[in-house]
Amino acid sequence: MKVEQTYFDTIAKGYEQLDTGMTPIRHYSEVYTLLKLIGPLDNKSVLELACSDGFFSRLLKKAGADSFLGVDLSPEMIKLARDHEARHPLGINYQVGSIQDIGALGQFDLVFSPFVMSYAKDRMELLEMCRILHQNLKPGGRLLSMNDNPHLLPDSVTGFDKYGKTKRIIPPVEDGATLEVTWVAPDSQGEKQYLSFECQYFTQEVFEWALAEAGFKNFLLHYPEVSPEGLKRYGNVYWDLFLKHPLLVFIEARKAL
Repeated sequence: MKVEQTYFDTIAKGYEQLDTGMTPIRHYSEVYTLLKLIGPLDNKSVLELACSDGFFSRLLKKAGADSFLGVDLSPEMIKLARDHEARHPLGINYQVGSIQDIGALGQFDLVFSPFVMSYAKDRMELLEMCRILHQNLKPGGRLLSMNDNPHLLPDSVTGFDKYGKTKRIIPPVEDGATLEVTWVAPDSQGEKQYLSFECQYFTQEVFEWALAEAGFKNFLLHYPEVSPEGLKRYGNVYWDLFLKHPLLVFIEARKAL
């Protein structure tokens, strides 16, 4: 875990320097689709696993979550999140932890996991992750996971740079294949910068298998949409490639009552 922690601490330095929240994919698609899917959060308890610098934690807390706990493997990511919370308090708690080690932190109404499953080394580790997600939900609780698209174009680099993120599956395209991800985002001076890292690719079949084996029901796969503001600013043609070949999906499932 120490090696992985160091790896994500390095990525955190990039997040500190880049404004990924203002990239077109995040600002006009990820945020819009997440809020549309999430629904009312009043009186709901929320756990976010792999909260990174707290970007989505803040978004969901502002959407009405009653209590919120954000967890990330990287101490540097958690430091960024806590620093933001200190400057602009929302009542979010953050803690350092790996999904493989945290066990049951509570019984939450919602577990949100942005790209957690992308860091499973293989299908058995993916299954263990799904079991942890399941353990942290109350009966009837809901999982919403933002994931790399299991139907991703192997070359999701050509033409995708303009959206602020690119992805490439290193052949052969199979479960557990290495997935190269690159943010293309402005720094504090507005200059375009690149931040690259690697994770793993999995098919929809394996996602469904792992969630079912972990005890989840009602698997749903949602494709991202683009906000009216994003369509107005850039036009429909600009978004054609992204909407035809999305870089991400949202996976939804339930814990049985």
